[in-house]
Amino acid sequence: MFQFWPSVVKPILEAAEARRVIEVGADAGRHSRLLAAWAKAAGARLDIVDPEPGPELARLGDRFAGTVALHPHPSLEVLGALLPADVVLLDGDHNWYTMYHELEAIYGREGPLAPDAPISICHDVEWPYARRDLYYCPDRIPAAHRQPFRIGGLLPRERGLSPGGYNAGFAHAEHEGGPRNGVKTAIEDFLAERGAEFHVVWLPLLFGLAVIVPQPRLAADREGALSAVLAALELSPPLRSLCKIAELERLDASRPMLAPAGSGPGPAAGQGGGAREFSSALPDAVLTDLLKGSLETRYKGRAMLLNPLDMANYLALLGALKPAAVIEIGSLEGGRTEWLADMMAALGLPGPVISIDLLPRNPSAHPQVDARIGDARDLARVLPPEELRRLGHPLLVIEDSAHDEATCTAVLDYIDPHLTPGDYVIIEDGAFRDAADIAAVASALSPPSRAIDAFLARRGADYAIDTQYCDRFGYNATFNVNGWLRRT
Repeated sequence: MFQFWPSVVKPILEAAEARRVIEVGADAGRHSRLLAAWAKAAGARLDIVDPEPGPELARLGDRFAGTVALHPHPSLEVLGALLPADVVLLDGDHNWYTMYHELEAIYGREGPLAPDAPISICHDVEWPYARRDLYYCPDRIPAAHRQPFRIGGLLPRERGLSPGGYNAGFAHAEHEGGPRNGVKTAIEDFLAERGAEFHVVWLPLLFGLAVIVPQPRLAADREGALSAVLAALELSPPLRSLCKIAELERLDASRPMLAPAGSGPGPAAGQGGGAREFSSALPDAVLTDLLKGSLETRYKGRAMLLNPLDMANYLALLGALKPAAVIEIGSLEGGRTEWLADMMAALGLPGPVISIDLLPRNPSAHPQVDARIGDARDLARVLPPEELRRLGHPLLVIEDSAHDEATCTAVLDYIDPHLTPGDYVIIEDGAFRDAADIAAVASALSPPSRAIDAFLARRGADYAIDTQYCDRFGYNATFNVNGWLRRT
């Protein structure tokens, strides 16, 4: 939402003379920082609601103590208690159920609106989430209100899901459109029930923005400042059509297609200190088809996201290594977690499978599963050094979280001092990179492969790429290209 700050959000805050602001959904905090600085200067209070706040948001709360309050809970658990407010910014879980019930919490289902009822500013009201649900954590949405969903990405003009596309690692409604599906549908349904009690401005660009203003607040706008801001934002029909065309062109130009890492400019050879090339014997078409299949693979009803080649590799490694513990960083729904725990039990290995993810998962009934919520870039908080030392050896560490270079590097750097000869760390999914990374980075390597290459350039004397797993089915015939690392 930060792109709308100077021309939409800030003018509305000032015209409404806002002194109490609620932001739902902060992500990395880029918009939150703008809001916090404004609130301090204006003598306002900012409440930030985000169920999984990162370290940046915690630091923002410390920096603006007395102005900013952070609420690490799902919006529907706390929003009602934080009201009244002058402006509420809604950019959290992008699905019908959450948006509809957020508006219900703000305005009520029936009865007259108060003169000071808040203005709501809602993001993602155009493609891709206007008519399709996103579930950051499906278990938070009652089953009766969830669309059939699975993991997969979104592409303009495609009603289904794609292995690449936007937000390919998240759970989406399998199909676009239909009743109770999407953010814009939720807003329209709510407004239809409340009648003509609101003035709404729709801005169909940058994923879309809706400004919802209660009529009583407009009636109380005696000097006309708020009305003037809204009038300036209204688009004529020709300009609205041009904005929609421009938005579609923007999406087409920047669509993030997940591609085999060898795609793009330059050779696929290692560019750091490694002697092995970061290429694969598997043709691009085979890698892509394996990816499509793995995105649909489930275990015990949970997304597993494990291809058959690496499933065989993990099973062989578990049998040979007999780990004292498995540490899985990035688990999504936890399908692979359950499988790892079952394989450990089948092999007579009593150690825990510690699974760390930013989002909560359905509770596991397996006695060896230890599911935790934490940030891969801040592992010391969720898996402190003293606990790592108590786990014993050998250890199997699997890094499968954000798949960006900085996160992979942070995991390697944290885990490295605690590994002893014979331990393994697996860096997942170096076989793929998205179009944005191809365009932005001159290296032919994927982000995980760049992290591996740089790490081995620093620490290669103490680590080996284990070719019995990388090359079991052919040279780097794995999603984890040069990513099966053994501490020597």
